[in-house]
Amino acid sequence: MKKLFFISLLIFLQSCNNNDTIDPNDPWGQITTDEPEFYAASDVNESVIELTKTWYKIAANAWGNYGPTEYWIVGKSESAAAELDKLYCDIRKEKSGHRINNCLNRDYDFVSYAKDGNAGLNLRRDQGDSWDGFIITMSAKRPSPEEEDYKPVSLHEYFHIYQHAHVFSKKRSERDAMNKKNPWWMEGGAEYMGHLLYSKQPDVSEGYLKERMSWRMETKSELNPGEKISDIEYGTRGNIAYDLGSWFIAYIISRSSLDAYLIDFYDNLNELGFEESFVKNFGVSSQEMLDDFHNIFLELPIEDQLNIIP
Repeated sequence: MKKLFFISLLIFLQSCNNNDTIDPNDPWGQITTDEPEFYAASDVNESVIELTKTWYKIAANAWGNYGPTEYWIVGKSESAAAELDKLYCDIRKEKSGHRINNCLNRDYDFVSYAKDGNAGLNLRRDQGDSWDGFIITMSAKRPSPEEEDYKPVSLHEYFHIYQHAHVFSKKRSERDAMNKKNPWWMEGGAEYMGHLLYSKQPDVSEGYLKERMSWRMETKSELNPGEKISDIEYGTRGNIAYDLGSWFIAYIISRSSLDAYLIDFYDNLNELGFEESFVKNFGVSSQEMLDDFHNIFLELPIEDQLNIIP
């Protein structure tokens, strides 16, 4: 089974105005009873839509229902994906006033998903936009709905919603500071939490999570001398940060608790910022934790490393 290095977090944020005030009437980050809107290309079977809805509900029940959210499900037909792009742009114009031509010429359109596969989150959180929300795209390739990986990938993408819902600022620089631009933190968190939640579902094999984490530890051999996962950018070597980043989150949880990571850190994030919230909830600086992870934990035998995996 291929590693999930192909999962992409697609964040399309424009430059924001210099207004640092958080609107008390802004519903961002609040639990909602509203369910997502689901859209699918004409070649997508109803069973795939229902499958995607099922795993959205599992994620929302575990981590909270945030929104507004749209799901766009792409099949394998490029012509059907092109028609879905038109509908998408009509909705963007209706909700946000975007120009149709700019929308149709965007990077990572649905035709590219039909060609290449993948899954991704498009975050809309901009002072210049009239609609803030989350847009998840799922496709029929890598992984296909017939593959088991489609399910944890669905959870992975929803966890990105959880992460971004806990950062209130509309300023890109502030969001980047709290989320970290390189993939080790956000993608590592989504990878680990998605697979952790999936491993707890009925009919999932007892050794699922340890098996998947064992595979991820294999990318340790691809680290350059002295390189840390926080140094690795999205791109050709991004899979290293995805894989070892998931181990880093597991390592943090093993040294603190699941609640410290999932609840306390994110609850303190807006008030304290990334580093202060990290120190408060995990007891050391992020640099010290990274040093220990690389210099101590990654040097252990895999049998000892797996002891921290539930």
